Amino acid sequence: MKISTIIASLSQPTYQQFFRDITEYQEILSQIHPVDPGLSYTHLVEQINAYRAEILLTGWGSVPLPESLLKDCPTIRYVCHLTGELRWLLPRTLIEDGLIVTNWGSVISDNVAEAALFLILACCRRATNAVMTMHIHRSWGLSVEPSVSLLDKRVGIHGFGNIAQQLALLLKPFRCSISAYSPPVPDAIFEVFSIIRETSLEQLFEKNDVIVELEALTNDTERLVGKNLLNRIRPGGAFVNVGRGKVVCEQDLEVVASGGQIFIGLDVFSQEPLPPDSPLRALENVFLTPHIAGPTPDRISLCGKHALANILAYHLGDPLDSVIGVSEYDRIT
Repeated sequence: MKISTIIASLSQPTYQQFFRDITEYQEILSQIHPVDPGLSYTHLVEQINAYRAEILLTGWGSVPLPESLLKDCPTIRYVCHLTGELRWLLPRTLIEDGLIVTNWGSVISDNVAEAALFLILACCRRATNAVMTMHIHRSWGLSVEPSVSLLDKRVGIHGFGNIAQQLALLLKPFRCSISAYSPPVPDAIFEVFSIIRETSLEQLFEKNDVIVELEALTNDTERLVGKNLLNRIRPGGAFVNVGRGKVVCEQDLEVVASGGQIFIGLDVFSQEPLPPDSPLRALENVFLTPHIAGPTPDRISLCGKHALANILAYHLGDPLDSVIGVSEYDRIT
């Protein structure tokens, strides 16, 4: 089997992040030709056409691809995307026109779900207040509502994609009752994970002790979660977001958080980095992390291996994993 040249629209640091720890797939790695994404789309086209490449490898910081890609580069058949988001990279019409596209699929879902569990536990155990008490005030005890256990609690998840499904598995030892609101996901998936399907977001927020935000960001979901929903969380409950910051109206979140009635864990924000003067930074019922849910550096090579396995499958004529069709494109952020 002959591996043809693969053009990679990746910076050297990004390439190293994904592939430096991989010892397998050396024949494929030897055929990857990096093209600096800091250069123009025209330069990328020249390189693709010079090598008559069929595969374009993309990831963070790659050159965005226009609708004219297949006309500009007649040999291109497959875009192998190392990460998740795609809308910024290529238009829907390219998929409609037959371009094969894959992304990292569910490879890092458990890694992000792990971070969601961490934030849930931080809220339940009032971690910010405990840290401030012990490290800053050099005192003892909690000055907010007493901590609670996650055991036997009701957890509601907004969105039930790959990460939410992995979170449901991680919550099993805690004997949580889990429900979710995610209209596009078929009943069969809910049944596999023994998840209760809620028929409205209002029900989801009202019925549960913990709400986890994992819905994709689309035109329909931007700023969807505001005061109307957040105020439905029962006092002492928790709201966690490891999905997309812009799904939540951050101004409303700040108002609800300042009331001190619920505990909040956030890894994502409407504006990143979070401004130094954000009111969220001053609240001891809010636990913040700087968009580090995943993939963690020790897991990024799994995404590289996933991409290389797909490239091998392409050359062998085997089915690819995590293929993005039109319906998948419409659902993802």
